[in-house]
Amino acid sequence: RPGGSPPVPIMHSPPRAVTVKDQQDWKIPPCISNWKNPKGYTIPLDKRLAADGRGLQEVQINDNFAKLSEALYISEQKAREAVEMRSKIQREIMAKEKEKKETELRELAQRARMERAGGVAAGTGGLASRVDTATAVADDSGSESEDSRDERGGGGRGGYRDDRRDSRREEEYRRDSRPAHREEDGYVDDRRGGRGEER
Repeated sequence: RPGGSPPVPIMHSPPRAVTVKDQQDWKIPPCISNWKNPKGYTIPLDKRLAADGRGLQEVQINDNFAKLSEALYISEQKAREAVEMRSKIQREIMAKEKEKKETELRELAQRARMERAGGVAAGTGGLASRVDTATAVADDSGSESEDSRDERGGGGRGGYRDDRRDSRREEEYRRDSRPAHREEDGYVDDRRGGRGEER
């Protein structure tokens, strides 16, 4: 048996009524599922958000997102500059080629003019001789085609006009040689209209 020291007394606070603030502080929202609602309760949205606890989290955006967007912007600008430079060089090359071709054509035309004028001794294979030969061949073929056309159709358009003129003459001759109706039959000849009128 322990010694005769008395036990330590336990001190209790006096009982007091629970206030509304204490009730709100001790109120714990029930576990609300976002997928199941077996009893079909209508739960307000603010209660769902309060039970979710997402408002208690502090969102922090990493600085690497800004660095990534800046790097993408710089790379896009450099790519645009490279494309513009390549297109500019391509345009310059095409302009030089066009100028070179025009220079060659001008030299060729000058040489042909000199050969025609007799400034350069034109050989059998000269440019002027080739041009004259091609022109002569074209003229010969054109004259042959005209002769064949005259043989076939009697001179092209001229033959066609002659045929029309002949047909018109035949029609006038046929109209004039038609016998006139006698007046005693009750008809008067009308050569212009081609038919008789009854008196």
